[in-house]
Amino acid sequence: MKSFITAIVAFLTIQVSLFGQFAQPGDPFASPDQFGADAGEANPQTKSELLVDSKSIAPGQTIRFALKFTHPDHWHSYYKNDGIGISQIPAIAWTLPEGFVASDIIFPAPKEFLFLGMNSYGYEGTNYFITEITAPKDLKSGTELEFKAEASWQICKEQCLQEDSTFSVKLPVTENAEANPDYAKELSGYMTKKVPTKTLPASWNLSADEKDGIITLSISSKLPEDAFFYEYDKQIDAQKPRELKVTDTNSTFTGQRNTGNDFSEAPEKKDHLRGILYTPSKVEGSSNHAFWIDVKIGAEEELAPSGTDAEAAADSDKEKPLGVAVTFAFLFLGGLILNLMPCVFPVIGLKIMGFVQQAGEDKSKIKLHGVAFTVGVLLSFLALAAFLYPIKGETTLGAQLQNPLVVFIVLIIMLLLGLSMSGVFEIGAKATSIGGNLAQKEGVSGSFFSGILAVIVATPCSAPFLGPAIGAAWNYEGPLFFAALLTMGVGLALPYIILSFFPALVNSLPRPGAWMESFKQGMAFLLYATAGYLIWVYMGQVGDAHAGQKGLHVMLGLTTIAAAAWIYGRWDTPIRKMKVRIIAKALTALFFVGGLALALPPKEEAEVSENTVAEFDWQKWSPEAVEKHLAEGKAVYVDFTAKWCLTCQSNKATAYTDEVRQMFYDNNIVVLKADMTKKHPTATKAVHDLGRSAIPVNVLYVPGDKTPHVTSEILTAGYMKDFIKQHIKPAEQKEADLEK
Repeated sequence: MKSFITAIVAFLTIQVSLFGQFAQPGDPFASPDQFGADAGEANPQTKSELLVDSKSIAPGQTIRFALKFTHPDHWHSYYKNDGIGISQIPAIAWTLPEGFVASDIIFPAPKEFLFLGMNSYGYEGTNYFITEITAPKDLKSGTELEFKAEASWQICKEQCLQEDSTFSVKLPVTENAEANPDYAKELSGYMTKKVPTKTLPASWNLSADEKDGIITLSISSKLPEDAFFYEYDKQIDAQKPRELKVTDTNSTFTGQRNTGNDFSEAPEKKDHLRGILYTPSKVEGSSNHAFWIDVKIGAEEELAPSGTDAEAAADSDKEKPLGVAVTFAFLFLGGLILNLMPCVFPVIGLKIMGFVQQAGEDKSKIKLHGVAFTVGVLLSFLALAAFLYPIKGETTLGAQLQNPLVVFIVLIIMLLLGLSMSGVFEIGAKATSIGGNLAQKEGVSGSFFSGILAVIVATPCSAPFLGPAIGAAWNYEGPLFFAALLTMGVGLALPYIILSFFPALVNSLPRPGAWMESFKQGMAFLLYATAGYLIWVYMGQVGDAHAGQKGLHVMLGLTTIAAAAWIYGRWDTPIRKMKVRIIAKALTALFFVGGLALALPPKEEAEVSENTVAEFDWQKWSPEAVEKHLAEGKAVYVDFTAKWCLTCQSNKATAYTDEVRQMFYDNNIVVLKADMTKKHPTATKAVHDLGRSAIPVNVLYVPGDKTPHVTSEILTAGYMKDFIKQHIKPAEQKEADLEK
């Protein structure tokens, strides 16, 4: 009864404050603090902004929108369960393109505070409310889509105010989505601290039960004393005592059932306890501080599904986490199986060939090779773990491949190794010295660097068992995390270490002979296949840069690098005269550097000048589109092009600089593309009508001018600037003409 009366008083107080919000000056019902000296404080405004994690969207992709709230000092908004039951929680009404689906809001971990003498859950300062929106899989690239959001929320101090805001975001549709680095930079720390994670520590087992109106959440782990469970569906009465008890092996959170919630609108929620478990202090086994809990009351679950309302149903059948012993076993097996993956097997295969050549040598030397190789592998995994550990909450194993430069470096390594194995050139004196000129006479350092190389080339590969095991290991803290990655390294190095310590096994291998050269050359095709896969990855990352011609540059660059390797292997050999070798070295360097310049990824947008102008938003050409835009008073620029037209691609690379594109935007010129890569009779006729019989053809149509203005075949930035100035009148001249 006392809670009920308190709630009524709070409700009436909020209504009076809201009534005061809309009262006019001089109105006897106005809030006494609303006018006068504190008028500015009485009408604060939450700063709101809509952030998005992508600069473009691809078919089937899920993108995250974050509604950012910066509250006025001493004001707060509310969590999904405000604890009182009468507040307006943040809500977003989305207007989405056809086929898109939005999740419920992912609420961050709130804080508890007193409002009007009542326990309440909410937010102060700056917070982010995330919505995940998924695109349909049949989305067509080349278009631009608009996402509209109408947000509403309530902020309170002594009084409460209703606030709202509308947002609109336009995103282009591309085959491969482009991440927004600004979003990641702003939310990276917040995601691990406040946004509930889907992955719980591997050691947690959850259970919930109810007895005599007391609901208990049990977790098989010692939680920090400052942990708190922010229940989601108003199952637990926030005005009654709630208690956390912690032992060395278990933690329990208890609270009284909220008898004021009959769950008439959603009866299925009554049997589930959901919410955010938040720990300001660090939790053993995870780098996160907020965890989504969803456990059926009266049942024990090893892992609670995580996320929001929209995710809970989908995650309810999620695999249970692996125990530590099973995780380490899977990591070991996964590392062992990596030896059979196409990117690693050639390196390991060549090392085994080394054993064939070493048969009959001093056993201590053979063991030394094995130890050196293993040390190279383990130190590489240790370095990788040291690099990933501080940022593992914001990244994943293999996330380095999101960097085009890393992909490019691994790609070049694969290509050069493949060429070496094909006999184009020799990296070292022996195949067993793979690792380059770093090998010494005995090849021990070669074995060490072969171990490093094996880890590098394993980067783009995966193996059975590794997926769930790495997922579990990612939640480990301290030495356990490092030990997990080292275990995978032990698995990777195992075949070599066994052969080096048990030389008798080498006798079961074929004797040295001509087959070894055939084997080596055969291994090259596995590396070419891996390089081909990495080209596909790399092209997806940079292929659309610079109006699409970057793909051509990548292929030409890799071909040039391959030519450098051929020149080196053909003419920079001991049997050649010194003069020939010097020239070969110079040409090798020239071709290699030239190839790198062609194929290297473009600068990240964040590194480019702030004055960088957006790429052209090419629209599909048609005669009707030209007429439509001319009727609207817009100039139209048409590019008749094809992917097989090298001059067309070269024009795009050299002519459309930032300054040129800015001139297009300043003069409101619409850009249309007529793609003649495939047979296009309508475009062919249009080219003939312009008096041309071959592409490239670029033409400018100006409103009020019946003459199409065709450019020259070869375009440069200087030519395009002069061309636009010649045919497009400046805005001031247009206004003068209109006045006349």
